[in-house]
Amino acid sequence: MMPTFVCTALWRYIIGMRRERKNSRFLSENPEKTREIARELAGSLRPGDVLYLYGELGSGKTVFVKGLCEGLAVEENVTSPSFVIATEYHGRYTIAHVDLYRLDGTAARNLPIEEYMLASGITVIEWADRISRATSGIVVRIDIVNHQKRAIEIEDLRD
Repeated sequence: MMPTFVCTALWRYIIGMRRERKNSRFLSENPEKTREIARELAGSLRPGDVLYLYGELGSGKTVFVKGLCEGLAVEENVTSPSFVIATEYHGRYTIAHVDLYRLDGTAARNLPIEEYMLASGITVIEWADRISRATSGIVVRIDIVNHQKRAIEIEDLRD
């Protein structure tokens, strides 16, 4: 578990990121740290927010979603919805977890993605590179540094 002062500093940094609309970069040493970063980000989310997750296979996108859901008080087991495209979870808000991995670019672009977006909840889209570039919402890029470490960049494009 991370010391409280580190969590508080991370939280203030993420809240500041939202106000200043800047990119934030984090180095995650392991999956627990990735979940911690996501849990902290969850505290700044509001209904209608859309998160676009980018990263190669095995980079930790679903691990990040698990942390978001933990931060939003979801008690259900969070898994990758690759075979069903979308799964809904319930916590502080309803979370639509969309995974475009099984769709090629054309199929993903033809998917009525707006039907999955929740005005009164949070929408998280894994493999967002398969649809058009995000112009609003929160963009999360996760890059593999080595077997355990991940570089995570969060860009807040919300108004």
